[in-house]
Amino acid sequence: MSDQPFTIQRLRGAWAIVWRDGDGNRHRQALAAPDRIGAEAEARQRWRLGNRSRRTVGGLVEAYLADRKAEGIVTADRQADAWKAMKSYWGDVSPNLIDKDMARGYAARRKAATATIRYELSMLSVALRWAKDEKLIDAAPEIWRPAPPDRKQRHLSQQEFETFFAQVKAPHARLYVLLGLYTMARPAALLDLTWDRVDWKRGTIDLNPPGRTRTAKKRAETIPLNDEAIEALKLAWTARQTDYVIERGGKRIANVKKLFQAASERSGIHVTAYMLRHTGAVWAAEAGAPMSELAQFMGHDDSRTTEKHYARYTPGFLRGVANRVRRAETTEVQMNLGVLSA
Repeated sequence: MSDQPFTIQRLRGAWAIVWRDGDGNRHRQALAAPDRIGAEAEARQRWRLGNRSRRTVGGLVEAYLADRKAEGIVTADRQADAWKAMKSYWGDVSPNLIDKDMARGYAARRKAATATIRYELSMLSVALRWAKDEKLIDAAPEIWRPAPPDRKQRHLSQQEFETFFAQVKAPHARLYVLLGLYTMARPAALLDLTWDRVDWKRGTIDLNPPGRTRTAKKRAETIPLNDEAIEALKLAWTARQTDYVIERGGKRIANVKKLFQAASERSGIHVTAYMLRHTGAVWAAEAGAPMSELAQFMGHDDSRTTEKHYARYTPGFLRGVANRVRRAETTEVQMNLGVLSA
């Protein structure tokens, strides 16, 4: 750092950039980076860009995650895990420097599935937009993301589900799996579910907590439960220790990833939390559920979305088309057949 017009020094247990102005007056400013390598990178950017570079992507994302955690947002834990993989690349970068080539460079270096990279870059984009809204930065950069993969979500057969479910051991895990299948709710909706939104008299649950901001990931409002789901909830109710339906040891469950990994390994059948939603929908379609009703149950605004994914599983799918393809039964055709048979 001797060739730089500034030095990096310790300041009250943290790091600071120190320099002298043209009159020889000494100045110093605290840096956000937690270690010397990060402090040096942050100092270089700050010197080159001036006060615009005070806030690094790392500081902004960590502030965003802290805000999400304080609000009790369930997905904050998943986002924090994603940030661990992203931090070494993005942590010391100024948001002013982010461009398409930088995002593409991250994708090339990450060497992960396209869906994972899209999720991480999307989270980065959301975090920086939050920072702009909080007036921590003047503008949020556009974040390039790779095109979404063409995913074909697999569903479980009845036998596969039973084999998997037999290896789900913990009571809270068995409750989650049953509710995931029977409500077709997204994981976050079930992990958010509190007992005050269970209507025992009507046999329904409300998947939308009071004050929830409606997002692109829409949820059904109030949906009915079948008898097995109600009995599972009643059993859990007698042993409840928190306000949350999915809990363990008096604590709210924030993530069910390990639950599914363990049961998948024991059963030999790979299952994810989201796969239960898809499986429930396929089973309902196979049983002849109308697409309009299934759409409402799943929280889709438009039944065309539901039809796109699930209509092919219904017993009568395209049967009407097949029945309309008929041979012409005319006298001429019959006479020709008669000649051929003679």
